[in-house]
Amino acid sequence: MKINGNDEIIKNGFADKTSRREQDQKDDFKKILEVSVERTAPHTAKIQSAALASPVSAIRFQAPSPDYNRLTVERVDNFLNLLDNYRNQLADPQMKLRSIETVIKMIDKEKEQLSSVQDSLTKEDGLKDIVNRILITASLEVMKYNRGDYIDS
Repeated sequence: MKINGNDEIIKNGFADKTSRREQDQKDDFKKILEVSVERTAPHTAKIQSAALASPVSAIRFQAPSPDYNRLTVERVDNFLNLLDNYRNQLADPQMKLRSIETVIKMIDKEKEQLSSVQDSLTKEDGLKDIVNRILITASLEVMKYNRGDYIDS
């Protein structure tokens, strides 16, 4: 036996109210959209074709300034002083390898920064060759230290 209650009546009553609200909102939006479209004037501006962009034309190749070279020379000099300090610490029998580790980290950091400077130098510049040799020496020293070449067996 099936008992029909008022559930169907209540469901139908609620469904109509929500659908009416939604319909009213859709109608409001439709009216606003139609009014907006009617108010807009047709586009009368002349359409221009896109200009071809040449990425090479945007790049300007300029030789580094004398100030830049002077700063590079100063950085190289400071880096050579750091390597000399490292050499003196290695030669000192009282110095522990753990205390030298901070200098190695500084060498490694400066080596990374100086390698970006090397990339900006031209091949004709003699400074590039000097920077290259210093970077090779620093890389070898960092590798030797990390590999444990200076540990007494």
